[in-house]
Amino acid sequence: MVSHPGIEVRGLSKDFGSVRAVDDLTFSVSPGTVTGFLGRNGAGKTTTLRMLLGLVRPDRGTATIGGRAYRDLPAPPTQVGAALDSSGFHPARSGRAHLRVYCRVIGLPTHRADEVLDLVGLSLAGSRRVGGYSLGMRQRLALAVALLGDPQVLVLDEPANGLDPDGIVWIRRLLRDLAAKGRTVLVSSHVLTEMQQLVDRVVIIEGGRLRYDGALSDLAGRQGAVVEVRTRQAIELRAALSGRPGVTLDQDDTGRLLVGGLDPAAVGRVAFAAGVELEWLAQRDGDLERLFFYLTAGTASGRRLSDAAEAGTR
Repeated sequence: MVSHPGIEVRGLSKDFGSVRAVDDLTFSVSPGTVTGFLGRNGAGKTTTLRMLLGLVRPDRGTATIGGRAYRDLPAPPTQVGAALDSSGFHPARSGRAHLRVYCRVIGLPTHRADEVLDLVGLSLAGSRRVGGYSLGMRQRLALAVALLGDPQVLVLDEPANGLDPDGIVWIRRLLRDLAAKGRTVLVSSHVLTEMQQLVDRVVIIEGGRLRYDGALSDLAGRQGAVVEVRTRQAIELRAALSGRPGVTLDQDDTGRLLVGGLDPAAVGRVAFAAGVELEWLAQRDGDLERLFFYLTAGTASGRRLSDAAEAGTR
């Protein structure tokens, strides 16, 4: 009988000097699921993954795989596959040569290199030097390394970065197929629209602290709609909206303000009363995006809205 281990993070904390990167973080990842590990850049995602994989020592707490720390696993490469960085390849070596080196290191037959090259869609490029690979191809090669030992647990940091639309669909299908076979898949990302289509569960962190841990299917109805607003008078609109009970403010990556707690008509009335001209006003669909911006607005919205104000006046 094949054992399918899960991931357990309990009370995990890490400081770098005066900066607390991860703060008393607790969550779990179950076999048979794709779990999205979500947060803004700098939220503590990569530090958490590095502690899970034994690359960074935690100050407090534990991170285990199948009940054991990574360093205590009897055969880590065949139990856990990880891809945290796609830049650690020698540019003069071919993709196939890289994989064969890893095969020899972890005691696998070299023909496994060709199997995973085919699995990640790099069979035709396996003989090419990695220095000529695109970012998306290097991402596929990093995933091939993670899959070499046919692990039961996958830990991936931004695996879709650099992939074209066909590649994004491909990796979505691959990861969901692996989860359907009982594997444990943890995917770190800040691309919410893609995570909405990929994951079964989400763990959201901000400032190193847990904000949400639960099934994606449970998100419906947790938080009201977010209204997207584009205006050149961001400072005035923010001033008119701030301080109202139940209203949250943030900014997305396109520079639009995100207003929670009001419907579009109410936002329009506030803007009209304040003499603010709106260029765009619409309700945003997508429960994951709404919940994410709602849960993280309190700790990051001030900085992001300040940046937005400058952009909105240009």
